[in-house]
Amino acid sequence: MNRVAKRYAKALFELAIEQKKLDRISEDMELLRSVLAKSEDFAVILSNPLISEQQKLQALSGAFGKELQTLSLNFLDLLTEKRRLNLLPEVLEAFKFFLLDHENKLEGEVVSAIKLSSDQIGKIRSHVEELTGKKLVLEERIDTQLIGGFVVKVQDIVIDNSIRSHLERLRERLSAR
Repeated sequence: MNRVAKRYAKALFELAIEQKKLDRISEDMELLRSVLAKSEDFAVILSNPLISEQQKLQALSGAFGKELQTLSLNFLDLLTEKRRLNLLPEVLEAFKFFLLDHENKLEGEVVSAIKLSSDQIGKIRSHVEELTGKKLVLEERIDTQLIGGFVVKVQDIVIDNSIRSHLERLRERLSAR
């Protein structure tokens, strides 16, 4: 994560707490994050050096001006003034990291060959929460190449309980003999 982006995100995060607007500002940042992730146009606009910072801000303000809090708009204005609007995607990721940490949460992903039951997801969640000591926000994804089982990824923790990895380990043991 970019150190400069992290500093901007931390400043916004602390200001949102100070002004008791953390919930609303985090909603604003999530809105921006989801739109940037879904819209290639906004990502291209932000990273294009031929588009002036002011034009970038006008595009963001035009799209989100009525939906965003004044603090969020002022923050975008500051990024524009400092010529850092191209860092917005990284700033949004860093802000999300600070928010999750503040709420004592971690974000993770469980990848499985088939849709797991809510009971299975619950057991995986409680196991990882026990390991980390934090509440887990878990995203589910299906990958049929796993054959069966699941893989859990949370920060630098990977729990690989897939049939594919079991078969690979078995093949390695057999070829080592």
